Amino acid sequence: MQKLLGNFKSLMEKVFSKKNIFIAIAVILIVIGGFFVVKKVFKQPLGQIYEVAVMARSQNNPDPAEDRKSSLKAGDVLIVQKHGHNWSTTESVSYLILKMNLTEEQTAKLTMSKEKEIKFRDLPEEEKKRIEDEKNRAKETDEKYFEESRMEILIAREHHIDMREFEDFEANDLLNGQPFDEVFDWGIVERK
Repeated sequence: MQKLLGNFKSLMEKVFSKKNIFIAIAVILIVIGGFFVVKKVFKQPLGQIYEVAVMARSQNNPDPAEDRKSSLKAGDVLIVQKHGHNWSTTESVSYLILKMNLTEEQTAKLTMSKEKEIKFRDLPEEEKKRIEDEKNRAKETDEKYFEESRMEILIAREHHIDMREFEDFEANDLLNGQPFDEVFDWGIVERK
């Protein structure tokens, strides 16, 4: 038993020598660092560079309901183009044009309106009648009727560029050229 305890003690002294502890700590730090690097690299989806025309000023309609549905506000994206697009002079002085690293899904989200489906019972009477007429005509001619969902626009854009990121920016600055040359990512986008 004494010999077994002596061998165990000797083994523990070798394992816990200063050199081995230093090597173990270094390996642990490398593994942890590698984990964070891999996590950061794979966290962001791969995208490409686009140029995004952002409203520098808000559009306004005197009818509040129509204003929500069709007026773009400062920070809303008008259009997304591939990097290197040739913007007209009028576009360059009217819109803030930002370079952004985006996925295709993100580019689509930037110009989507926020919508909701309208139930048949909530449609105007003339629309209900038109739908019923189409169904009857299809039935009479033995054609299939494909009912389309009716959507109502709630707001013109569901996402927008957070203009607080550009607190020193004024729309009139565009007369002197585009003020930002760096490439931004989805981090400057907010959902309304």
